[in-house]
Amino acid sequence: MKRSTIKTAAIVSLSVISFGVIAASFNDADKNGDGALSLAELQAAGMDDYVAKFASLDTDKDGKLSKAEAKANR
Repeated sequence: MKRSTIKTAAIVSLSVISFGVIAASFNDADKNGDGALSLAELQAAGMDDYVAKFASLDTDKDGKLSKAEAKANR
């Protein structure tokens, strides 16, 4: 196998793993199961980066962070 192919495969694998971790963290933090994270849920989950940016990430200003809004932050 060529080195470039191996590097590409490794990068794709890491990207998939990274997205899976974010999705798992989002789902774990969503304690009420509504598919969105409130500021309180983010704080309770220790997701400090999202807490600090909550006002700017909540683009529709509904007081919740949707998966799409969280993904756009990546």
